[in-house]
Amino acid sequence: MKKSLSILAGFLLVFMLAACNQTAKPVDEPAKENEKASSTEKTEEKASELTLEEVLNKSTEASEGLKSFSVKMDLTQDMTDQGELNVQTNSVIDMNIVTEPMAYYQKMKMSMGEEAESFETESYFSEAGMFFYEPSTSQWMKFPQEMTDTFLQMSGQQSNPGEELKKLQQFMEDFTFEQDSNNYILKLKASGEKFNDFIKETAVQQLPPEMSAEDALSGMKINAVEYEILVDKKTFYPVELNMDMDLEMTIEGQTIAMKQKMNGQYSNYNSVEAITVPQEVIDSAVEMGM
Repeated sequence: MKKSLSILAGFLLVFMLAACNQTAKPVDEPAKENEKASSTEKTEEKASELTLEEVLNKSTEASEGLKSFSVKMDLTQDMTDQGELNVQTNSVIDMNIVTEPMAYYQKMKMSMGEEAESFETESYFSEAGMFFYEPSTSQWMKFPQEMTDTFLQMSGQQSNPGEELKKLQQFMEDFTFEQDSNNYILKLKASGEKFNDFIKETAVQQLPPEMSAEDALSGMKINAVEYEILVDKKTFYPVELNMDMDLEMTIEGQTIAMKQKMNGQYSNYNSVEAITVPQEVIDSAVEMGM
C-alpha cells in the first residue's frame, strides 16, 4: 500500500498546471493602511490579460530551463479502514532539488496520532546512491543499487517539467483562472473516471516494467481532488500549491479510505548549490536488502 500511495503522490506533485482560453479574473486583496487607492482600482491597474493557455506556455518555457529549486511541504493525512483503523499522520518536509544531474537533500519531521512522539529523518539522492537516516537505530542506510538505478532512470525521464505540464491540457475546461497583484491562481476540482484513469495511465507509462503498476493501482479510486496553484507573474514559476485529496485503496479485499491535505511553498529557483552526499554518510551507511 505504501508503494502505491507514494506513486500517486509523486505524480500528483509533478502534473500541476493546465490551460484554456479565458483570462484571469482579478480577486479582491486586502488594502494596506498606507494605500490611498481602492483595492478595486489597484487590482484593475495590475490585472494581466494573459490567457490560461498563454500562462501554461510561459510556465512550460520557464520549467524547461529549471536547474534547481527548494520546496517546503506541510502534509496531513487521515487514514481509516472500515472503522477499525484510524491513523492521522502529520509531516513537514524540506527539500533542495537539483535537476541535472538529478540530486536532492530532504529533511522530514513526522508524527502519527495526537499523542505520538514525532521523529525526524534525512535522505540524500545523487549518482552516489540513495541514502536514508533511520532514526530508531541512529543509522544511515543505503538503498540497493538496482533501486537507485531505477529511480535515477525515472527521474531522468521526468527532468523536463514543461513536457509533463502539457499532459494536463485535456483538463483545460475544468480549471478556473484568477489573479491577484503578484500571482496567477489556477484552481481545479477533479473527480470521476476521467481524472482517475489519467493518473493510473500515467503511472503505468512512467514506471519500469518490473514494477506491476497496473496491479498496484487497480484497486485505487479517486473520489475527489482539489488544487489551488499560484504561479508568479514575473517568473512564471509555481510559488505555492494547495491540494485536498480524497481516495480509496482496496488491497486484498480490504478498503482503506484516505484524506490528504497538502500545502507546498516553492522557492530558491536556480539558486540551490550542487548537492553531494557527505563522505561520512557514505562511509557509515549500511546497505539495505531488496
